[in-house]
Amino acid sequence: MPRALLLAAFAVLAQPALAKEITLHHAFGETRVDPDKVKRIVSVGYHEQDFLYALGIAPVGVHDWFGEHPFATGPWAEEARQAVGATPDVQKGFEIDVEWAWGMEPDLILATYAPMDPQTYAQLSEIAPVVGPPAEFPLWGAPWDAELRLIAQATGREAKAEEVIDRIGAKIGAAVAAHPQFRGLSGTAAYFNNGQIVGYRSLDGANRLLTSFGVQTPPEFDKLVGDTDRFQVSPERFDLFDLDVILWLVEAPTRQAIEALPAWRNTRAAHEGRAIWASPDMMGAMAFQSPLSIEWALEPLTRLLAAASDGDPATPAEQTP
Repeated sequence: MPRALLLAAFAVLAQPALAKEITLHHAFGETRVDPDKVKRIVSVGYHEQDFLYALGIAPVGVHDWFGEHPFATGPWAEEARQAVGATPDVQKGFEIDVEWAWGMEPDLILATYAPMDPQTYAQLSEIAPVVGPPAEFPLWGAPWDAELRLIAQATGREAKAEEVIDRIGAKIGAAVAAHPQFRGLSGTAAYFNNGQIVGYRSLDGANRLLTSFGVQTPPEFDKLVGDTDRFQVSPERFDLFDLDVILWLVEAPTRQAIEALPAWRNTRAAHEGRAIWASPDMMGAMAFQSPLSIEWALEPLTRLLAAASDGDPATPAEQTP
């Protein structure tokens, strides 16, 4: 081989490998990222740390939503956090702290379930590639598996994501097969705040989970929600929530206030014990709606649904802390 060609061949071999960048499509646009180069991940959303732990990844920074748990990790995710050796820095407060994210020196920012607007997205994008919510769903309305797949793409963990999705799907399928009475029930998750009943759309995470068990949110709820993700009505409208099952996501004092209301005591749900009173940890798991929180909640939720749907007030549908 001529010396010039030989030197040219060596020069090509000596060049660094081309970046394996991919384009991720999300609700705020497109993001280019090389999964092989992602080392320092910061989550500015409310629950993305759980998704990372489920994929076997340790973030360097996470956003604390509520609960005051160490490392912003609920009991459903603590074992997975320890397994990856994650001890992330924690940002407090509901809004995204852009300066805090900058200080974490990330090479990827996850905001798939975050209080993010276009301006904040632009600011974060100056720091590192940002992955927003899945594009094909309303804001706050993406199912957990779509979110997991998007995060898995950004981190090169697609096979692991499918393994997690298949495992949880199999567990839900087994629970439904063992309880065919769940199919066709009406039901919903509900909250109570400032003397008002708070209802949620069918795309809400807790309602979507109930749907996977065969429990259907009333279609009227989506109309009442309108362009938001929830609605409020006075206790005089307990009839809207007088369903086959109702999952109350309230603390003990609020439960007492609800049970003291004549409008609640007059419902079929109250007479037949169709209310599920979640424990604080169950409330947290239902709010997080992550792969880890859902998997953790499946067994107790199955028992609670069975107790609530039998129409027998003698079988309590409540979970102690």
